[in-house]
Amino acid sequence: MIIYFLAGVLILAGGIFWWKKIPYYIPILMYHRIACVENDRNSLSPEKFAWQLKYLFEHNFHTVTPDMLYAFYSEGRPLPKNPILLTFDDGYMDNFTAALPLLEKYSMTAVVFPITKWVGRKNQWENFGKQETTTMNWANLQNWLDRGQTVASHTETHPFLPDCGQLQKELSGSKKTLEKNLNTAMSFLCYPYGKFDKTVIAAAKKAGYKAAFAIFENVNLKTVDLFALPRIPIPAHQSEWEFNLKISRLFIIFIALRKWERALKKYRKKFSPSSR
Repeated sequence: MIIYFLAGVLILAGGIFWWKKIPYYIPILMYHRIACVENDRNSLSPEKFAWQLKYLFEHNFHTVTPDMLYAFYSEGRPLPKNPILLTFDDGYMDNFTAALPLLEKYSMTAVVFPITKWVGRKNQWENFGKQETTTMNWANLQNWLDRGQTVASHTETHPFLPDCGQLQKELSGSKKTLEKNLNTAMSFLCYPYGKFDKTVIAAAKKAGYKAAFAIFENVNLKTVDLFALPRIPIPAHQSEWEFNLKISRLFIIFIALRKWERALKKYRKKFSPSSR
């Protein structure tokens, strides 16, 4: 019964999106750690990551860069068949030691978003029970670039940007630090926790970014917003059938369902007896 219900939901949502003429979005996958970490939904095992890359390779997907994505959306430049963008938040060391060899094995590219104040340090910004690990240092990040991968900004300290008292410093500072240490232009931003609003977008534009990556909250699915590009989280428990859905043309339905789920939770919280 559950399978039939989910199928019905997908068909209904697909019809709604077709009717509303939702624009063509390129799937953007969001990863964090590539490691076996117990009770951490954001850590994907190297074995699962290897399976996913092999699946993409065998089904003729082609990874693209943020620059290619930007040119497609802003200028209409063509992309290769079955384009997909792979992203890694925070710049963990296992992105370099575990993910990079697999990316090279399948001739694929990805973008990593390091936090400039935490480059080459322990992940102590995650002070809520996360397993301690280290991040890529500047030599690792340079080597990542030299091997055909991409680096982009993820702020200085990983704050909740809509509530940040030093918003412009977080955005401009991280951009300048990355450009100074890696000697390459930084035109793209990833919002920590996927949190942003109009003020954050204005600050990102002022800092000189060309586009920014979110997750699903506050993204507009009726038109492509270069400063609110939706991404698809790939968690530790990711099943194969759900991964297949997330990289298909139907992935935007997943984004929509997550948006509706979040909106419903906010509504229920606002009007629940405990909130009065």
